[in-house]
Amino acid sequence: MQTSPMSAASIWSSQTDINQNYSELLGNVRKSDPLHFNMFGDLVAMDYKSVKTILSDSENFQNFDFTERFKVVSAIANNDPGLLQFGESLSHWLLFMNGAKHAEHRKFVNQKFYQADYETITVRAIDEIIASLKDREEADLVEVARQFSFLIISQIINLQKSDFDFIQKFSYVITLIFEKTLSVKALLECADMSRQFHSYLSETFTRHESEVTNSLLLEMREVMGHPRASELIGTWEFLVNAATETTTLLLTRSIATLIENREKHVNWLAHNECAIAVEELIRYVSPVNWIPRQIKNDMEFEGLSLKKGKTVLLGLASANRDSSVFQNADEFIPTRKPNPHIGFGFGIHHCLGARLSRFELQKFLPRFMAAFPNIHLHPSKTAEWDTKVFFRGYKRLPVLLK
Repeated sequence: MQTSPMSAASIWSSQTDINQNYSELLGNVRKSDPLHFNMFGDLVAMDYKSVKTILSDSENFQNFDFTERFKVVSAIANNDPGLLQFGESLSHWLLFMNGAKHAEHRKFVNQKFYQADYETITVRAIDEIIASLKDREEADLVEVARQFSFLIISQIINLQKSDFDFIQKFSYVITLIFEKTLSVKALLECADMSRQFHSYLSETFTRHESEVTNSLLLEMREVMGHPRASELIGTWEFLVNAATETTTLLLTRSIATLIENREKHVNWLAHNECAIAVEELIRYVSPVNWIPRQIKNDMEFEGLSLKKGKTVLLGLASANRDSSVFQNADEFIPTRKPNPHIGFGFGIHHCLGARLSRFELQKFLPRFMAAFPNIHLHPSKTAEWDTKVFFRGYKRLPVLLK
């Protein structure tokens, strides 16, 4: 696809031809207008230097505050109380906290979240996935990745296998909040899913108590105190969503990248070579294309006047293909080193689950690729792209396993 250098508006499109050529489009816009205001009035940063500078400056560029947005939308929706409750729930997401509150909550969650036995959990999940596929001729990589992500999170916080469909629906719907053109109807759907999740997790707490389960959920509630249980549910609303959607996107597109670059050999059994290849996959795939920040006070940035409360959109996927930082940036080079990518963000808001994501890929890919060495894209069943922009990926990706 030949993309006009002036088609900056196209980067917010979810059309199939845009999805298939997104990196090329981002490259064109990054070269012609790396720092610009979009049609919504947001500052869009696409070059590596600007994105990393803004991520590093948590004083002037803060996590996005949904509170005012939901007050406005709730008024439009006849003061729907569900939207206000949803806005309150989002205030307990680490992604939308700032300052001391963010630091305190992050420290607490990070300490508890990584107490699980991830070696056992991950290997067990991988073995279950491979066993379920060993007699099959074909599969949908998106479904495989979703099953894997659910097995991980379900074992961390002791969910039931019957919860799979609900968790997938919840995780998919809730990420719609990031889309720039979200309708009031879609926001109401997000709010309803949030309400369902709160009921679901409250029931899970009750089940764990009745089963006298050694539960991470109960341990965290005990530390936080019962009056703050709603905060804990909001925290897990974020963690379950992130562990499901981001893992699904990253794993699906990583395997697709390896299939498309089969001639580039990776010795998955060598730890260093495996770790380096995984970092390159994270850079090359960049599962989260955009993350929002909010301007704290009126200020100047690179000669531009920025107003308090306005949104800044940071193009992680674009920055990770910036040729001023990465040689042959549009190529997958599994031996790339150094690799200062920002696929998991940067600074104090660096992705909480980054360590787990790296670990999962380093364990999953060697075993999966060894189990299915001849895996390839399905010749007669076409891939389908999702319509999301911030979390751009496949909705289905059929492959032949043998």
